Amino acid sequence: MTPDDVSTVERSWDELRRRRTSLIAELARRYDDAGAGTLLPDLRAAWLYVAVDELVGLLPAPSRLAARARELGASWPEPLTAPCFAVDGRAWMAAAAVCSTRWTPSTETAWRHAWLLLSDELAAE
Repeated sequence: MTPDDVSTVERSWDELRRRRTSLIAELARRYDDAGAGTLLPDLRAAWLYVAVDELVGLLPAPSRLAARARELGASWPEPLTAPCFAVDGRAWMAAAAVCSTRWTPSTETAWRHAWLLLSDELAAE
């Protein structure tokens, strides 16, 4: 991730954090719509919100990010799976785009980079 990506994610997260309830509800709806075998979409959405809230602040510190993401990944609410970009990252970005008044193509790109990084770490054993 570039420093601009990190700044973009942090700025957009400041806005999204204030929309917690609607973001979690929209994310759970995206999980339901995806039909990707996601169990307990409300629990999964709430877990993901809390994890992202913690991990966004660590984006500028990759080694700390990696360690904490692996710890969080161990508490993922669906056994035998891990958060991944294909399901969770796409659902997150779609939900965030709906909930953010300032979502742009550059915001989407920055979050995509963050998600690819985070999903690698969250899935690490």
